[in-house]
Amino acid sequence: MRAREPDQQGYVERGGFKIFYEVFGAGATTVVLTPTWPIVDSRHWKAQVPFLARHFRVVTFDPRGNGRSDRPTDPADYADAEFEGDLFAVMDEVGAEQAVLVGLCTGARHALTSAARHPERVTGVAALAPNAPWLPPRPERGV
Repeated sequence: MRAREPDQQGYVERGGFKIFYEVFGAGATTVVLTPTWPIVDSRHWKAQVPFLARHFRVVTFDPRGNGRSDRPTDPADYADAEFEGDLFAVMDEVGAEQAVLVGLCTGARHALTSAARHPERVTGVAALAPNAPWLPPRPERGV
């Protein structure tokens, strides 16, 4: 059972694949809760959506390979650039010229890199437990 049903849901097609999205609330600011990995669908945000939707327009989407989105078989279809393209395709589909991106783990890395590459589309980032390997490995530390 959901604490809040979506106000809008649908698919955006990109590169021959359908990406499922949902929209909750109608606030002036759009917040996109990004997927973490292809193995987790958008419902992992179910505890945050009801509260945030009281104040913002909240968008979630299932990543390629999970939930109600298509499941490509070519590993290249899961590249970071494809995630970023899907993110902005969903934003375009719901009419969000700009948004605050929220990401957990790998989703935080995607949010940060998307913001760096497209600052005109991203007004802020909340990076939770970011999986962000920004520095080269340190052999003396064993990493």
